[in-house]
Amino acid sequence: MLRLIALILTCSSASGFMSTLAPAPRLRASTTTTLSAQLSRRDVLTSTTSAASAALVASLPLDAWAADPKLGTKDRPIVVLGSSGKTGKLIVEKLLSLNLHTLAASRSGTSTFPPSPYLTNTQVDVTSPSSLTSTLSSCSGCVFAASASKNGGSALLVDYKGLSYTAQACVDNGVPKLVVVSSGAVTRPESVGFKITNVFGRIMDYKIAGETELRRIYSTSKTSHYTIIRPGGLSSSPSTGASSVEVSQGDILSSEIGREDVAELVVASLTAGGKTDDVTFECYGTGGETLFGMKTGPAKLSKGLESRDELIHRSDSFEGLVTGLLTDSEMAKKGIVSTYTGKDIEPM
Repeated sequence: MLRLIALILTCSSASGFMSTLAPAPRLRASTTTTLSAQLSRRDVLTSTTSAASAALVASLPLDAWAADPKLGTKDRPIVVLGSSGKTGKLIVEKLLSLNLHTLAASRSGTSTFPPSPYLTNTQVDVTSPSSLTSTLSSCSGCVFAASASKNGGSALLVDYKGLSYTAQACVDNGVPKLVVVSSGAVTRPESVGFKITNVFGRIMDYKIAGETELRRIYSTSKTSHYTIIRPGGLSSSPSTGASSVEVSQGDILSSEIGREDVAELVVASLTAGGKTDDVTFECYGTGGETLFGMKTGPAKLSKGLESRDELIHRSDSFEGLVTGLLTDSEMAKKGIVSTYTGKDIEPM
């Protein structure tokens, strides 16, 4: 397929894609207006495109360079905090598959990845502002996939203070986009999901406290932006594609979702540019039927919550799933966003 696209490029035509809810994905519209930026992404084409250049184009990821020619370059890689975790590892692998330069950052700094010219490993402590400032000083994007663990630190230190320190470091260093992997049900303390998960070191309280502090930090920034992704219960099930995933807003619906799908959404949020600036969304599997004909899939987190169709996104592409999202400011006007910010939270 990429070789076919390369052939089309040599004939000086291109199309882009932009998907809405449900229709089949189309090529991004930005492709038609930023063709020159795309071509310079890997410096493989000149004004007189050659057959050899076209062959090179065929092996490179058009999706990645259509979004931002400055994203994931050698001088300004994408930093993945928590890269040694199950979800963080998949995010790194996805970025590398797109030939995006990636800085895999973990507490140990030990690599768990095969050698790649696009990969650098580094040690970082998300509970240390100075460590974060050094790591984020020259990056084109950041993913916060860190969370409380036995060796990594408590929810207080990682999910709350660690995220807050990361947000501040991103804003101070002018990092264009911070994508955070949080958790569904984080604003619904009455839900079963919140209660069960919060038993583990009050992790849900600290996750929402971290989100709240992040939004406060970004409220005065005009150049740096964030995306908060709230997955349902995480599984190791392989991805079956975007059509098996649903995205919604308001922290109303949830169900299980595979880590591979979360990784796809993280990368889609990074490469989507302004479409995912300052937004929060939930993601979960659409489900199906069990062996006995019982329906599975998304369900309301608690009784009385209002599910609105206009806030539910479906698409055949992960890029389509993150298109048309409302910003947090726009969602606040809908009257369905919970004001819960955590219980008995220590001040920063």
